[in-house]
Amino acid sequence: MVHSMIHVPTPADVARRQSPEIGPVTEGHAEALRTFAFFPYRGPKNAPGSVEPAELGRRAWEETLSALASLAEPEEWTDSNPTVRPLPILDSFLRYTHRRLVMEDKIAVTADGEYAASNTGLLTPHAEEIFGLYQRNQHENAQHWFFVGWVAESNRDLLRNFDEPPQMAEYVTSASELVYDWRRELKLAYDHILGDNIDRFPPEMVKQPLRARQALDSAINLTLRRVRRNHKLVIPQWYPKLGEAGAQFLMPLDLTGDGTADLALVVSAVGDRAYRGHTVLTLDMAYTNARLVARPDSDWLAPSAAPIPAIDEAFDVDEARPVEV
Repeated sequence: MVHSMIHVPTPADVARRQSPEIGPVTEGHAEALRTFAFFPYRGPKNAPGSVEPAELGRRAWEETLSALASLAEPEEWTDSNPTVRPLPILDSFLRYTHRRLVMEDKIAVTADGEYAASNTGLLTPHAEEIFGLYQRNQHENAQHWFFVGWVAESNRDLLRNFDEPPQMAEYVTSASELVYDWRRELKLAYDHILGDNIDRFPPEMVKQPLRARQALDSAINLTLRRVRRNHKLVIPQWYPKLGEAGAQFLMPLDLTGDGTADLALVVSAVGDRAYRGHTVLTLDMAYTNARLVARPDSDWLAPSAAPIPAIDEAFDVDEARPVEV
């Protein structure tokens, strides 16, 4: 039987519905992915009670990430820095993509409420879109949805239950928001950058705010000169705390003069004539934000993983037992 999907609002609809946190009010879906759905462990079984729930949750999530990485076209999802998180870049990508889909009300649900699906934004090696497929969880006092699996757009269950495939998350409303306009004036939030985030600067500048400001101004002037000759140097991104702020970019900052980026400046459009430099991010944080919009094609921003959001930090100790679907 074919079911209809919920209404998918346009970017203009989304922009009109502001919330005090990171975006518009959603249709009730949990914005944390592992609160939205239960992800079961399907690997080798241990004796009942021999594995703690938190460990089962960790194994289940690692298994879930590995399955998606295997289905998707090849991409660097690991990190050059040691981490206990499996596939940390993919981990962050999935969590933030889900959050954006919830903001845009793009979680597709069948008319009978039995199935849900979401677009991961990834493709298989044969360019089929990849979706997360979920079934209503039969277990009470648990997540509303039970994860069935990652499926390609030709999957029989997806086609059987949804008239149209779920839509991708969108981070811009026009192509112009993907290119930095060097003719606009750039204003910096110095108090926030040098006051609240001075600890992100190189160690030798942390205790010397005046030196840090001089290095910041010099780095920005150098980057702006280069941007006029290579617009790809400034990368489009999506920063959750800015919500629907319009065009958002990451600008490399070479603060030490060694020819490599030390931090990235978060820039967003304000009106039609100016940009505002909101804050500075470490390069791992910057890569996470940029990868949501597109795979970065830049020499200065290599694959690296940022810490996961606080809302998602803990493995789901309270996850309900898997149910057969």
